[in-house]
Amino acid sequence: MRSQASQASLKGSLRLGNYLKRLRQGYGYSLRRVEERARAEGGEIDNSQLSRYEKGICYPSFDKLRVLASVFNVSVQAFSDVVDLEEFEDLKPISTDVEAVRQQGRDALKSGSIGEALACYERMIDLLHELPDSQENRDLMVSARASHSAALVRLGKLSLAEQELRHALREHEGISVQRKAQAIYALAKIHAEQGDLFLAEMEAEKACGYAIEAEDRLFEGRAVHSFAYILAERGNYEKAIERYQEAASIYAECEESFEATLVRICIGDCFAEMGKVREGVRILRSALQEARQAGHQRLEAQAWSNLGVAYFRQGDLRRARGCFRESDALAHHNNQPHPDLLFFNSFYEWRMAAEEKNPTREKIAFGRLKALRSNVERRMNEVEQFDAHVERGRNHA
Repeated sequence: MRSQASQASLKGSLRLGNYLKRLRQGYGYSLRRVEERARAEGGEIDNSQLSRYEKGICYPSFDKLRVLASVFNVSVQAFSDVVDLEEFEDLKPISTDVEAVRQQGRDALKSGSIGEALACYERMIDLLHELPDSQENRDLMVSARASHSAALVRLGKLSLAEQELRHALREHEGISVQRKAQAIYALAKIHAEQGDLFLAEMEAEKACGYAIEAEDRLFEGRAVHSFAYILAERGNYEKAIERYQEAASIYAECEESFEATLVRICIGDCFAEMGKVREGVRILRSALQEARQAGHQRLEAQAWSNLGVAYFRQGDLRRARGCFRESDALAHHNNQPHPDLLFFNSFYEWRMAAEEKNPTREKIAFGRLKALRSNVERRMNEVEQFDAHVERGRNHA
């Protein structure tokens, strides 16, 4: 955990307490029932201890967290992630206008201020809890949770993001087909990034059906975007480009510049993967300019990363290294690092150092990869290659 975790060990964590309480209530457990379940898992957590944890009075030991993770079927990392997010508490807006807070969250998400976006959507959820139950408010709650999930994904907290969406779909039955499309599309995106392409494809198809039923072209475009991503992950780049172009057309119709730029980055990457590197570089540089002009710093960092890989494939290591450094600088925007991009960049720095037979650089890059690995939940080829390398090293030790 970060420094927040060490502080929490002294005074407890209200955020973690609320998370534990929500897990317990989601299972329909009383404090006494959790005590019984903990004993069945081979641990000891009496109900008075759990009550103090939930109130944020004190912080559970690692052994207690391990038992609670088994009781609630979550990872210990999820608890660490929850505590990490406390650093964004002070960014919550004070406004009581739900729509104003929602718009502030959208603007922050697009500009790359992910912590601010997360805080805005949490504030929106808090405000909606105070409003009477109605179809409109249920739809708004699902939309807020889906957007909150999107912010968690950008911070690399995929497991928490998935829990948020499942919680929204479970608690808010009777929501509109448009909101079902939004939530299930977001689930498809998470499962694709976790490497479960079969499940992601089924969810994208379901989300697309709901979007068409709701006559919501934007979410229809996002579902098509998911299909394209899945095709690319499977190595079917020509078909992926066709679907990306279809998604781009819908985004243009909806005047959705952020998504349109993201699609162009993906298309450029597909061309580079197919060996058409010059065309890939041309498209990526064009997308880079679009992202910069629109102030989409996450997309700008992603474009620099993909350009770096394209140059790496051409054997132009000087240009590749320059691209990865530009991406690293943007990936630390507002002290809110994007661990997936930082890992991706470090992986290729490691590869380049090995090719150049520079053991010092190779060792530094490998150290960065080890430090970043625990914060990367996204499954990508670079993660799998690194994990395989580490495993081989253990086997030969």
